[in-house]
Amino acid sequence: MSTIASQIKNTIQRMQPGFVFPVNTFTVAELQRNAVEKELSRLVDQGKIQRYRRGVYYKPAKSSFFGDVLPSPTAIVTAIAKLNHAKIIPDGPMALHMLGLTTQVPMKQVYLNDKLHKTEYVGKTPIVFKRVSPKKLSGAGKKAGLVLSALEYLGHEQAKDEKLQKEIAAKLTEIEKQELEKAAQTHPKWIRETVLKVINETY
Repeated sequence: MSTIASQIKNTIQRMQPGFVFPVNTFTVAELQRNAVEKELSRLVDQGKIQRYRRGVYYKPAKSSFFGDVLPSPTAIVTAIAKLNHAKIIPDGPMALHMLGLTTQVPMKQVYLNDKLHKTEYVGKTPIVFKRVSPKKLSGAGKKAGLVLSALEYLGHEQAKDEKLQKEIAAKLTEIEKQELEKAAQTHPKWIRETVLKVINETY
């Protein structure tokens, strides 16, 4: 237990304030989970970390104006996904915003995934986990996933817009274009065709 406690303490000390992490950040074997959770609970009692919910913790951050600051919803989502070994991709409206294709910020954050179907809250911000077919999660964790999610949301007609295709192309490196072409193979024909036009754009 002392070795586990020391490892946890050292790792948390290196974390930046506001950093979010799941319990399985520290567990290398299922037998260790109880020991890890006990140590994390002890650190919560000491105020060294906070518990967002069971299995998900964060290092407290403070603002001189607002006091305790909650972690970002995106950081919470990343930790929940890691806790559940889930692949996630932001849904269409979020993907468009994250790609810089719209300035409109979604009122709620929706994440497509292969494991979870529920709603969480970070402060007043709802985070919705929507379970979908694994085929729709190709490119998860990469810009390719964002592009495919955005295109599927826009639909066939809007995706034909050459200006839009050029905007997307300008946001991708050559490696990201290759990743996009590969990830698109599990999607409908019109998306594959749109992707080919995007990766062949010059700007």
